[in-house]
Order: sequence, then C-alpha cells, then structure tokens
Amino acid sequence: MFNMFENYPDIDKIISYYKDQKAGFANLHIHTPYSFSAFKNVSEAIELAHDQNVIVLGISDFNTTQGYEEFTKECLKAKVFPAYGMETIALSVDDQKTGARWNDPNNPGRIYFCGKAFQYPLISSKKTLDILAKIANALDIQVRQMIAKLNDHLKNVLPKIQLDYNYILENMTNGTVRERHLAKALQQALMKKFPDVSDRAKAIKAIYGKDSQVDISNEVLLQEELRSNLLKAGKVAFVEESPEAYLDIDTAKNVMLDMGGIPCYPVLVDGTKGDPTEIEKDPESLCDMLIEKGIYCAEFIPARNDINILKNYVSIFKDKGMVITAGTEHNTPMMEPIYPRCKNNVPLDEFLKETFWKGACVIVAHQYLVSKGQAGYVDSSGNRTDMEKEKLESIGEGVISYYLSK
Repeated sequence: MFNMFENYPDIDKIISYYKDQKAGFANLHIHTPYSFSAFKNVSEAIELAHDQNVIVLGISDFNTTQGYEEFTKECLKAKVFPAYGMETIALSVDDQKTGARWNDPNNPGRIYFCGKAFQYPLISSKKTLDILAKIANALDIQVRQMIAKLNDHLKNVLPKIQLDYNYILENMTNGTVRERHLAKALQQALMKKFPDVSDRAKAIKAIYGKDSQVDISNEVLLQEELRSNLLKAGKVAFVEESPEAYLDIDTAKNVMLDMGGIPCYPVLVDGTKGDPTEIEKDPESLCDMLIEKGIYCAEFIPARNDINILKNYVSIFKDKGMVITAGTEHNTPMMEPIYPRCKNNVPLDEFLKETFWKGACVIVAHQYLVSKGQAGYVDSSGNRTDMEKEKLESIGEGVISYYLSK
C-alpha cells in the first residue's frame, strides 16, 4: 500500500521547507460515505476542499478507516494534504447515572471522541481491530432491528413502502448502515412513490399520525424530520444501542494511540443551542480534566459556535498548551462550506485561523514523524513528548510545503 512519506527527507531537510507564511486553510474533521456524509462520494469532498483552498483535509469517519485508500488517492490528485483520523463514541457510566452531559446534549455520559494523525498505511493491533469489529457488529444489529420496527410500522400505516437493508448497504453507503441512512432511504422512497406533493403529505401524515412541519419537497428537511419523528428515543422505530457499541474513555484513547494517533476531544461549547453542558461549562476545568486524562488535543466545529464564545474557549485551551484543530463534520444531509466558519456564517478571525492552522501543522508533523519511526506530539503510550509545539509546527508546515511542491 502506498506510503506517501516513504521518500520524504529527514527532519532537518524538511524544516528547510518551513516558510512561516500566513496561516493556510485546514479542515481536520469531515465524514465521508464510508460512514454517513453530505458528500455523494469521496471525490466530491476533495474537489470542494481544493476549490475552497483547503490545504489540509482530515477524514474522520465513525469507527472505520475503510475510506483511507480512496481518500489518499483523491487528495494526491487534487494536491490536498490528507490527514487521517477516526471518531467513536465513549460512555461514562458514572456521568450517565448522575445526568452529567459531555459533548452530546441529549445523552448524559455519552462522549464523542476522536483520534487524529493516524499513521498510513495503517498499522494496528488485533485487539484494536477486534474492538472495532465488536462495535460494528453491535451497531449493525441495532440498525437491522430499527429497520424491522420501522417496516412493521409502515405495514400498518403505509404498506406500499418497505425498507431493505441490503439495498441501503449496496446503494447508499460505502461502509456501514447507520440511522441516518434509514431516514434518507425512507425520504427517497416517499418522493419516488408519491411525486405529487399533496399525496406525499397524506402519506407522511399516515406515518406520523400528524401533519409534517417542514417543506416536504426539501430532501434534507424531510430526512431530518423523519429521523426525529421515527428513529429517536421514544419513537416508534427506536432501538437503544447495546453497551457493546460504546467504549470507556480510556479504551477509546488507547484505540487512537494504537493506530499511531493523537487522542482528541471534540468540544461542543454552545452547540447545544443554549448554554454549554455540565462538563463543558467551565473551559478551564474542562481543559484541566482533559490534560489530567492524558488528552492534549481538542477540536472545535466552529459552525456550531458564536465566535466570541469560541474564542474564549480556544484562548484558554491554547494558553494551557493544547493543540487545537477545527472541522466541519458534514455528518448530516446538509451541504455546507468545507472551510470552517462560525455560527451564522461568521468568518474566522486571524487569531482563530492561525490557531487552527498551527494545530493542523502539529497533526501533519505527528503523521510524518510516526511514519519515520519516531515519536511525534505524543508517544505510543499517550505521554506528551519533549518536542516543543513550535518545532512540531515548523516540521508540519515544512511537510505540507514539500508535499505541495512535489
């Protein structure tokens, strides 16, 4: 398998490519059709990144690295630097019992958790592969049960439509079938079976037992409403996830380290459409807790955040020595710009641009160093190395400059 760092020069030579230039554009968190994505295919994501001058792009699919090979090929063609990561969901049973929320506003104790800067070609232990296979199996069982419950409901209210797992797997995803795929499949079936909007409205009313509250000619809005009314907790086709679908936070961290990466906590901040969650409401305490747990990288999805609130959190995390990255997710049907912006389409200011760019450079440096058999930002046990962030930033920017020059 192709190793893009195989013929790269050593550190001293690569640093000579460092130009200390104006911050470039980076997006370290997108999902592709290997999990669920707004993009039709990987190529579309890369083309948009190139067109919007995103220099570094990070893949971060849920519980899978299946998309890496295609992602790499497309990035090489478009001269976009590929960064490798993954997202999973951890669970704190104690916080679940007390009702304390982390970065999932609807589920106490549930923790979205990421890894950044995986080595590629990927090397991981059998233990990690078994963990990921166990998660995939648990989620597959859940989604099959959801399809069965949804089809039972449809038989009673709208027998003309039934969902088929194999059709969804073969036509709507490159990887696993997820809850969002069911909403998309049902939306497409409704639009195909009922092209007339008034007929479609009657069909949807039969499914819900009430009128739709959205523009049912809008694919994205209809998908989101179907998901909310049928698949979420307390709804007719909801199936609770098995405990086997979750990791504790230490296991999630070890999985990311085993793949050569950097454990990373995605910060929700005011993405709850209200006040920050119980765990996140004090940025200093949150940052201290993450560092105590051996997590030295944090990520933000700026589109969720008011720029002033975001800057406050980023400033505190930066002062405490954290590496900070940004992304867009694209894990919903909504197609948004691939270059990160803040809530209400407010552009990043120079402080945020520079901070996120330097964070991306550290991620790139870590990928490069690990590929050379050296420790990067953290070592294989997750301990922060003695290499200063400023040197990692210069190595990362040198690697990016070398990549673009070749």
